[in-house]
Amino acid sequence: MPHRAPYRVALQALQSDRLRRDYADLAAEPQYRLVGEFFFTELYGPRDFSARDTQARRLHLLVQSFPGVVIRDVEQVLELLDLTNRLDDEVVEQLIALGAPLDFDMAMYERAYRLADNYADRVRQIELVRQSLYNVARLTRNPLMGIALDRTKGLADMLGMSDIHRFLRVGYKSVLPVRDMPRFIETIAVREMNRLDRIYADQLQQKKGAPSSA
Repeated sequence: MPHRAPYRVALQALQSDRLRRDYADLAAEPQYRLVGEFFFTELYGPRDFSARDTQARRLHLLVQSFPGVVIRDVEQVLELLDLTNRLDDEVVEQLIALGAPLDFDMAMYERAYRLADNYADRVRQIELVRQSLYNVARLTRNPLMGIALDRTKGLADMLGMSDIHRFLRVGYKSVLPVRDMPRFIETIAVREMNRLDRIYADQLQQKKGAPSSA
């Protein structure tokens, strides 16, 4: 049985490259350059995010230090990270089952993606990305947030939460130059849903044509 870790890295690299291609037009705009890079590398980059994701489970230890952040915001981040990890693992399992080489192409990736058969979870993932980005945009409007992030760096280091703190700090700073965040967010949501529906077109059509069980 092939090791999963190399496939996971290859999957992340392919997804990051795909996002760069699909959103090159947005990233070319100065206001979206930093947030685009955050999206491509910090959310879907070919790196081991296990330390960050583990530390995220203790975000409640820092929440009270961040003005405007509520537990629900933390819960959404955790749900998004957990769901993304699970969905990636399921695609990796399908790639291995298909005997895909480590340098698998987009066609093989989309085949494994489709065979994972988790359309509803993918819809939820897109919505969580959307909600999380809106939350970040809301929090950046609070001028105290940047100060709080700078002041809590030492505390995060002491608590062993430097990876998740860096993630939050980079995300915050990437949104600061953005003038029209809704356009960035909704463009991502619409394009990702269109892509999802394209990949699952056959299954969706079959479900529409299936007789009602009522």
